[in-house]
Amino acid sequence: MLPPFEYYQPRTLAEALELLATLPEPKKVLAGGTDVIPALRKKELTVRHLVSLRRLTELTQIQLQNGNVRIGALATFRELATSPLINRSGKLLAEAAASVGGPQVRNQGTIGGNIVNASPAGDLLPPLVALEARVRLCRRGGERVLPLAEFLVGMGKTLLSPEEILTWVVFPALPPEAGSSFVKLGRRNSLAISRISMAVIVTLAPDESIADARLVLGAVAPRPVRVPAAEALLRGKRPGPALLEEAVASIAETVKTVLGSRASAPYKQVAVRGVAREALQKAVPAFAREESQ
Repeated sequence: MLPPFEYYQPRTLAEALELLATLPEPKKVLAGGTDVIPALRKKELTVRHLVSLRRLTELTQIQLQNGNVRIGALATFRELATSPLINRSGKLLAEAAASVGGPQVRNQGTIGGNIVNASPAGDLLPPLVALEARVRLCRRGGERVLPLAEFLVGMGKTLLSPEEILTWVVFPALPPEAGSSFVKLGRRNSLAISRISMAVIVTLAPDESIADARLVLGAVAPRPVRVPAAEALLRGKRPGPALLEEAVASIAETVKTVLGSRASAPYKQVAVRGVAREALQKAVPAFAREESQ
């Protein structure tokens, strides 16, 4: 049973921002509700005022504008997973969205909610950090745009103020020569919450060497972790099995450093090797071919 609260359904973004500017605390924005409603039921969250965004249909759009993919905060996991634009220009994000929960969660949950929830196991966060996404935050009388990597500050913590709404997520569309992937390891095969995940973007040069690499780990720290040492190791080299194993070892070393003496460290230091190997081979099949050396 839900505790009592005042419920609002603004019809425009301006109306929603006005409500957030004037309503007293505690207040909360409701998007898909897949995190907020269970938290209210379990009494993990207390609100006096709940502002629903469900009528703000302009925030459901997925567009390509001037070479950038622009995603409304209310776009659902299902819409991300099935969008031709996302599959073409940010495939790793579509793969991550398809891996979230079951059909009910994917039909209801939103990209904005996944970001603002800021769970260390949030599946969309590593791909979005790898894509160097930015978020647009609106409040009455103004807005600001932040890199997602800066917006996420810790477990369940972001730079979003109580008067702001995350409205859009934007990232540069990946070029055709970029391979990408998302791989996660959960406790079970279905409806799995990530125990460790990895997002990979590898861009090849005309000579088939690696021009750029972006590697991001999820569920190993309070927020997504880039792996600059492994990224630098890959740049300028041709993908192949030997390079793959060097990169996997470098990624595992990063996990060892990040996790320290946590109870999950021994398991994740081993598990990340399989996740990283699969993610890199999935992004660039040449990592599995001896003849590419």
